[in-house]
Amino acid sequence: MTAIPLQLLRTTLTLWWRHWPPLVLLVLIGQLLDSWLLRGIVEIGLRNHVIGLSLLAPLVVIELGIVIAMFHVLRPSLPALTQPAEATPAAPVPRGDRLTAALALALVPFFAYYAAWGLLGDTIRSYSLAGLARDPLGQYGPLLDALKSSGLVISVAVSWLLRRYAKAREAQQHSPWWQALIVLCEANWVFIGLFVITRAKDVAMKWLHSRVIWDYFGGASPDLAQVAAAPTIADTLASAAQGLFLAALLPLVWLAITALIFGRDLGEQALLAANRRIERVVTGYDALPSPLKKLGDDIVKGYRTRYVPVASSVRLTLHAGLGLLLAFCVGYRALDWLSVQAWIVATQWIGPHAMAFWRPVGDALALLVGGPVGDGASVVFEPLRICLLAATLELGVAAWLRRPGATSVAGTETPSAQLQPQ
Repeated sequence: MTAIPLQLLRTTLTLWWRHWPPLVLLVLIGQLLDSWLLRGIVEIGLRNHVIGLSLLAPLVVIELGIVIAMFHVLRPSLPALTQPAEATPAAPVPRGDRLTAALALALVPFFAYYAAWGLLGDTIRSYSLAGLARDPLGQYGPLLDALKSSGLVISVAVSWLLRRYAKAREAQQHSPWWQALIVLCEANWVFIGLFVITRAKDVAMKWLHSRVIWDYFGGASPDLAQVAAAPTIADTLASAAQGLFLAALLPLVWLAITALIFGRDLGEQALLAANRRIERVVTGYDALPSPLKKLGDDIVKGYRTRYVPVASSVRLTLHAGLGLLLAFCVGYRALDWLSVQAWIVATQWIGPHAMAFWRPVGDALALLVGGPVGDGASVVFEPLRICLLAATLELGVAAWLRRPGATSVAGTETPSAQLQPQ
């Protein structure tokens, strides 16, 4: 059991040692793009609130694109993830096509993660604060009043028409630029949809809190006697289990997103072989009469190219065993803890200063080691986090490929020595 954490640590550090210069460069590029684009979007948003809000979606897409680019930097050192695809004879996939395909595959799950963990609200808050700093007197009006106009509906309609045009042009002449435009259009309506849902939820909760029915269903403040009562053993165990679940949830979500990004590299035959039930469904579809097959071709093609790699990649990773997943979750949270401790040590070493001093120094410190609560991509810990995610997926898929019958599907065995430190 102890060999699994050591193997994961060794693989992670090997990936970091081989590829840390381009990984650090990509982190810096992502931070610069986010800062510069946010300023430009604020200038546009002050003049047109709907367009400014719509342009926030590319910020999230760029963040996802930086993450995907960092994973693809590691591809030469991930033999278990790349050899199954290379074993199947096919034309080489251009790098631009691979990037846009990964963006399209991981876009909606990444937005769901972005909204669930409050990062969507953080992006909107940063946009609003930047607009307030640019226009402190409110000469151009509040930036987030776009819900009061029909501009959001027009923005979604324009994105839908532009997406249809881009898909038609991409079908005539394949180009990664048309694929990138399709991804941006999809990101626009997903972002606006999540923004509208979040605002509608806040309005609904405020209305519910103001009604008597909220007190009837337990929304009132708890009784003082209940507050003073000592927690039982069951309450303590339930609280501990909830804390462990929440601590492991974020690492597992990121591992699933990593599996989405690398899903195509595993090859469709290897992925279908990981789930025989899916393979039987796809084979039965291929045997349908031509009119029925043509009718459902678009739906099933999207299913085979998006959801089969998603389900099978996650399934391959989970089959690696509980030991690898536990080691991964502990390592992921250890990086968060080290980031917070590095911030605390650095601030104590610098000592107390005026706020004018801490504004630039705090930003530089956050870029170096992360924020005071371990948030944000940092130069030191973000490459290690990406390497940990890639190493976990690599070891999980390699464990599946070593099983009897799995190597015949992939077409080759994975040499375990390729990731040993040189």
